[in-house]
Amino acid sequence: MGFAFYRFGVFARFVKFTRFPVIIETCGNPLRSGAGKLPYLQIGIQKFVGYKQIKQLLDKENYAIDAKLPKKAKCLSQTFTTWVFSNLNAYYYYFLYGDPNNYEITRSLYAKRTPFPFNFYYPSSYQKEAQDIILVMGGFDINDKLEAHDRDYLISKAKKCVTTLSKRLDNKIWFFGDDFSEFDAIVYSYLAILYKTNLPNNPLSNHIKGCGNLVNFINRISRDIFQKESFNSINTNKDGVDPNDPLLTATERQFLESEKKTKILAGIGAVLAMSAFAVWRGFFKKFSSARQYYDAYNTDDMMDEEME
Repeated sequence: MGFAFYRFGVFARFVKFTRFPVIIETCGNPLRSGAGKLPYLQIGIQKFVGYKQIKQLLDKENYAIDAKLPKKAKCLSQTFTTWVFSNLNAYYYYFLYGDPNNYEITRSLYAKRTPFPFNFYYPSSYQKEAQDIILVMGGFDINDKLEAHDRDYLISKAKKCVTTLSKRLDNKIWFFGDDFSEFDAIVYSYLAILYKTNLPNNPLSNHIKGCGNLVNFINRISRDIFQKESFNSINTNKDGVDPNDPLLTATERQFLESEKKTKILAGIGAVLAMSAFAVWRGFFKKFSSARQYYDAYNTDDMMDEEME
């Protein structure tokens, strides 16, 4: 039975924590999910789309992420997960998709992992989703002038949350002791992206860096659980990177290959578009000339006929 998981993000990290036998694809076509969305988990011909469906499947298949936690810890895990969501989600969406200085980078990263021509549409759909989230959780519209963006509110909430997380983790391996939980996966999903993604404007990155235990938490999970899927944008931002470079991870190599394919397809698309335009322009010129001749013939000949 084949397993494939598309879109390496929050949900991919959740699945990997459960040790569910899955192959993560970092480049995927959202249309293939059947719902036009990512992420989705495919088993044979069956597809499970979104967090709720995927989590229900994992629980059913005895891969529940909180399976080893005592009952009290399970309740705390769910409660803390809701708390982190309320404090970090708006910041996450704003500084990845709402901040105009950052959006070009995140748009490019998503576009390079989405097949042509869908890479022109889907990044903007993520920004539209971010607009709705920020409007509800942040209290402002990202389409308003930059001065109206209440960044301080988002930053303050996010920093307090990170500080509390650092105190809660202390010197433990996991937040609830010896066994990982859904809460560990959620915290890692937010912090790893906000800490490791190179963005022009990301005040929380330095704040996370100042919490040594959280940095160790992020690096340990990246090394132990996501070594094959790890992605270093620094490597692939360099011009002329060799896809066969042994220092590249499998994900980085796949990214470079997909980027090359995207450029080729974009080039072909541009040539076809220009060719179609040239043909249309030539046809339009011929049509215009014929129409002018027809109009001239009508007016002049009709006047002669009437005079006769």
